[in-house]
Amino acid sequence: MGNMTDAVVSLLNEQRQVVGSPRVLSIVGFGGLGKTTLATTVYNTPELGGIQCRAFVPVSQTYDVRSLLESVLKQLTALVDNDRNDYLLRKIKEWDMNQLVTMIKQRLEGKRYLIVLDDVWRAAAWDQIKVAFPHGNNNNNEGSIIITTRSKEVAKNCCTFSDDIYEMKPLPEEDSQQLFFKTVFMSEECPPDLLNMSKAILARCKGLPLAIVSIGRMLARRQNKTSAEWKTVCDRLGSELETNPTLEGMRRILALSYNDLPYHLKACFLYLCAFPEDFEIRRGSLIRRWAAEGLIIGMYDRSLEEIAQICLDEIVSRNIIIPGQIGCSGKIKSCKVHDIMLEVIIAKSVKENFISFLGSSQYNTTAGHDKVRRLSIHPGGTQEKRTFSSKNIVHTRSLTILNSTEKPVLIKFSRLILLRVLDLEGCGWLRNKDLKDICKLSLLRYLSLRNTAISQLPNAVGKLKELVTLDVRETSVVEFPKGITWLQNLNHLLVGGYSYYTRTRSVKHFWWNDGAKVPRGLGNMCALQRISHVDISTEKSSNAMGELGKLRQLTRLCVVNRKEAKLWKPFAKSLDELSNSLRYLMVVDASEKVEELKFLAYLKNPPLSLQSLHLVGRLTRLPGWVSSLSNLASLSLRQTYQLAKDSFEVLAKLPSLVSLKLYDKGYTGRALFEEGWFPQLKQLVVDNLVQLEELSFRGGAPNLERLTLYFPCVPRGGVNGIGKEKLRKLREVEFFGVVIESIFEQVCEAAKEYPNHLKVTREDRPTTTTEAAGSSEQESTDQVDMPALGCEDDEATPAWRVQPSTCPHTYTL
Repeated sequence: MGNMTDAVVSLLNEQRQVVGSPRVLSIVGFGGLGKTTLATTVYNTPELGGIQCRAFVPVSQTYDVRSLLESVLKQLTALVDNDRNDYLLRKIKEWDMNQLVTMIKQRLEGKRYLIVLDDVWRAAAWDQIKVAFPHGNNNNNEGSIIITTRSKEVAKNCCTFSDDIYEMKPLPEEDSQQLFFKTVFMSEECPPDLLNMSKAILARCKGLPLAIVSIGRMLARRQNKTSAEWKTVCDRLGSELETNPTLEGMRRILALSYNDLPYHLKACFLYLCAFPEDFEIRRGSLIRRWAAEGLIIGMYDRSLEEIAQICLDEIVSRNIIIPGQIGCSGKIKSCKVHDIMLEVIIAKSVKENFISFLGSSQYNTTAGHDKVRRLSIHPGGTQEKRTFSSKNIVHTRSLTILNSTEKPVLIKFSRLILLRVLDLEGCGWLRNKDLKDICKLSLLRYLSLRNTAISQLPNAVGKLKELVTLDVRETSVVEFPKGITWLQNLNHLLVGGYSYYTRTRSVKHFWWNDGAKVPRGLGNMCALQRISHVDISTEKSSNAMGELGKLRQLTRLCVVNRKEAKLWKPFAKSLDELSNSLRYLMVVDASEKVEELKFLAYLKNPPLSLQSLHLVGRLTRLPGWVSSLSNLASLSLRQTYQLAKDSFEVLAKLPSLVSLKLYDKGYTGRALFEEGWFPQLKQLVVDNLVQLEELSFRGGAPNLERLTLYFPCVPRGGVNGIGKEKLRKLREVEFFGVVIESIFEQVCEAAKEYPNHLKVTREDRPTTTTEAAGSSEQESTDQVDMPALGCEDDEATPAWRVQPSTCPHTYTL
């Protein structure tokens, strides 16, 4: 991959006169050659220095132009220093196409940018999108666009010059063997008795990385690695890729990986095709949907979600899905399905009437079945031919419509009375009035209204007695109605939203006005396991917190207070009663009063089983009970102001801490690391610690793997100890914000010492500001500095859909 990356970077860096237009380069090759992997590697390489803004957007077969433009704009806005941008982007679904195009052009004008459009199937898609990129004789930008496609014709039509096409080739025999042996044996060598069969299997794979890795990982799981067993696998592969080295051969190979799954995982894996092509599937949403669908069988002493998590881990371990974001503990947070594997499981789903589809024309079929059990409407598929009739879909138990801009003409919620699962995430057409019929679906167990224009829930939501998950994140819902307290089966009450500063999502931002107030009667919801994010800035919502102590199953809790300290009292009382159940706690005080979080120090029964703790607010020192958090894995601190070295030494001795995030005024000591400190730490974020005089690893954090840095100025004592002698396991350093070149170059030089090729990336924030199109001076929002908290949040919004914070050094945690 290194040589291919160098070749593409070299093409992009060539100086060519392109009057008023961005440079467009195409990467072409059939499925399984690794086009997306190559584009991602180029996208992240520091060799393309000076990139001021960038975006990575999957296009796929069924695309919605508006959704693509929204995705581009949200990612570009990440690097614009304008406090009003988040407020404006929350109204993005109200803008017309001209506004979207105008705003994208403004973000790109005069900047060096990089845009990746992944998996383009038709040149028409490029023609529809390219109008958003600055062009014309007066344009002085230095834009580069990478397009990946299977079609040579599309590649030719899109690229700027005839030789701006990088054609991917199958791996040569030597590289194929090396990849196969590393996949199966974790080594470059193969046992002599398996060498011949390895060559025979590789002959079937025809140099396709996806085929090699898929079969290799399947064989790696086999306990008995014998020549006879491998011959059986080889025979099952057939000679498809020898005679037809394109899609059919790849499908046959990937079908083997599916067939190798145990019976109880096949339905769970088939379910992944309910999500559109290139959709980043979040772990938390997936396992809750599995549970709601009845695909998980409960076991004694384990919840359905816990069993679902075990099933997902097993699927991940088989490497038949593409991992997305990985948490600091190594747990997968999101995943994707390769488009060829998606075709395989869609075909099986349609044949077995497991899931039916609307969207891409090749999936618009029920294969002769007269009843639709699960229906997935993919982007661009809302006004398609009437393959289904209303009679077909009245028996539907599960309906998935993601990121659509037009309401399907066939869908009438009032008729779908058997629905158990309804996922409408990102549906721009959804309005409050649609909830009237949705609240009549009495069998609903899972309801997601995430990232829609919903602003108010009706009291009738309390009629959804079977509801287990209610997701209204990234909406304008700021208060729950009294009816919410009637939902005695509800496990997950989700509100709030995040955006991100870095592509790895190591630094994220929570907006204070995404929290919601709750009514009295919360104690009746005895099944609640997770509440996020509750705003207790009114007396009514604060008093409701006094009932939390009745929720003995509550494990995750996020609370925000923007008013006076007295509003914390009911919450503090409840914390004493939740000491045995809480595993995740976020406490945010947004006032400017002194020591508003001091109540934490006086808890009689502190939550000593915490695995994640995230604090925002003034503290003289950490509560004494923090030293007893033996299971604490993730910690974030922001605006604690007075937290100095003595408190930091307490943190340094925590035995399980793997992620530490220190933000603005989160630490006031001189240096961070001493000998023996943080023995298990794997991830460290240092952001805008103005008073930090030195970042030095003096034998501390020996297991550190990822380091994320933003310095407002060069520390007086410098950055020391980043090298293979002190940090032997370090594999990634990422810079964001305004990157100080001297520190960046120092780390890049140290990276050369690492035998495992230490990855160094940067997220530069441009110094110029572009005002949002169509905005008026009358539009305003009384934002306050609020954080994004946590390391292992499984509900992070996908990077291709969200905007990182517009001001990294001010709003993070």
